Amino acid sequence: MAHTPDAVAPGPNERRKASDEVAAALAKVGNWMFSTAARRRIMAASGLGLSLGDHTLLAQVSQHAPVRLSVLAELMGIDKSTLTPPAQRLEARGLIVREPDPADARAQLVSVSPAGTRAVRTLGKARADAVAELMAGWEADEVERLAERLTAFATAIDEKG
Repeated sequence: MAHTPDAVAPGPNERRKASDEVAAALAKVGNWMFSTAARRRIMAASGLGLSLGDHTLLAQVSQHAPVRLSVLAELMGIDKSTLTPPAQRLEARGLIVREPDPADARAQLVSVSPAGTRAVRTLGKARADAVAELMAGWEADEVERLAERLTAFATAIDEKG
C-alpha cells in the first residue's frame, strides 16, 4: 500500500480485523481444497483414475520422498496398515518405487517414479484449472495480486512455520 501524506496506517484493531478475515477465508479455501467433492472433481478432470486414498498417498510421497510409509502414516495421523493397499496400487501402476533404506536394510523407502511425477503434475494442472474456474470473472490484475500475496504468505509459512 503506497503512503500518501493523508494516509493513516491501520491501527491494531483494523489489523486484527483484517487478520481475522484472512484466517476465515483461508479456512474456507482449505475446506474447499480438501473436500471430497473438490478432490473427486480434480481427480476426474486429471483422467488418472486414482482413488482419494491413492491420490492422497501419491501427494504425500511426492512431498516427503524418499520416506518410509511408517513416517508418512505418522505425519498423516493414521495407522501404517491403511497405507499398504494404496501403496501397492501406486507401485503396481508404476507411480511409486520402493528401495532399501540405507539407514536400515530391513526397512524400505518410497519415492515417486518418473510416471508418478508426471501424474503429480497432471493433478496439479487439474487443481489449477479448478481454481481458475472459480476466478473466471476476475480481472487479470486481481488474480495476479492474489497470487503475489498468497506466495508471500506461503513464504512466511516456510520461514516462520
